[in-house]
Amino acid sequence: MDSKPTIRKGKGSNFIQWVFKSEFSISILSLLISLAILALMSLIYGADPLAVISSLFQGALRGKRSIVFTLMQMAPLILTGLAVYIPYKAGFFNIGGQGQLEIGALAAVFVTTNMKGSPFVVITVALLVSMAVGIVAVLIPLFLKVKRGANEVTTTIMMNFTCINLVYALVTSVMKDPKAFYGATRAVPAEYQLMAFPSATGVHIGVWLAVLIALIAAWLMKNSVIGFQLKAVGYNQQAGKTAGINVGKILKGSVIAGAALAGLAGGIEVMGVTFRVAEGWALPWGFAGVSVAFLGANPLGIIPVAFILAILETGARYMQAMTGVPSAMISIMQGIPVVLFVCLNSWLMLRKLKGKN
Repeated sequence: MDSKPTIRKGKGSNFIQWVFKSEFSISILSLLISLAILALMSLIYGADPLAVISSLFQGALRGKRSIVFTLMQMAPLILTGLAVYIPYKAGFFNIGGQGQLEIGALAAVFVTTNMKGSPFVVITVALLVSMAVGIVAVLIPLFLKVKRGANEVTTTIMMNFTCINLVYALVTSVMKDPKAFYGATRAVPAEYQLMAFPSATGVHIGVWLAVLIALIAAWLMKNSVIGFQLKAVGYNQQAGKTAGINVGKILKGSVIAGAALAGLAGGIEVMGVTFRVAEGWALPWGFAGVSVAFLGANPLGIIPVAFILAILETGARYMQAMTGVPSAMISIMQGIPVVLFVCLNSWLMLRKLKGKN
């Protein structure tokens, strides 16, 4: 009888199998390829590729001050990544994280500049209000999705413009600091700013809170009934209904949780780093959260991916100063990994389908 020839798998084949073993390993490969693309593109500016990559990491990790700032940039990326990831697992693509973050930050400033009391109480109330306002910012897209079947990508993007322009209108009018020469709120009082923990590190408690939330989310997704139901609804809503899952409740809860975390990201950033909301104050953390969510692939993976993207953000200016390569290149580099991630995942799925056939 004729038999099919046996194909011996070499080291290269084993390496490919290891790389494509999980979504997170694909994410790391996507980031590495993106760095290689950055190195190649630096040749356009006549810069040494190795010097560009080296200066990028030096700007983010050389010295205590740089490391602390990188860690503080990581916090909003973790939370906005979760703000995309959690609703997405239930079938809702939340692209409104930037607007939810900015309006949440403004709410935190309003509370801290108008409320008096013990620091613990005021800080807690300010963060809770920032979460509540983030939720308010997603209610219209959520209603339109559930009741009218509207595409949430469109509605959450439009809410970004609404929230961001509302923040601009308020900081240049009724919430403007009379002493400021440009549109900016009053500063968060020193006693209500997030404290560093441990104090010697200079890293505010908001960073550890963001990491803790990601760890809790990871545990819930893996070990709780809610996590199982969330994933079941995301995979197949009809099957979820058949299994007795309240699909509407899970969908609404995941969207509300995601928006609350985006609002919290704004509260943490304004109370721990910038201390006021001003014209053009925010970096595109909400949009970068999309990259963090997809590349992280799960709540645990979101933490290191957020740290890597924070390195790109904080090291960009030093890279430009040292090599002449524009820091704007980093904005491109935050998008390329997602494109590569989707392409590599699609290629893997095609290979699996062909293998079954």
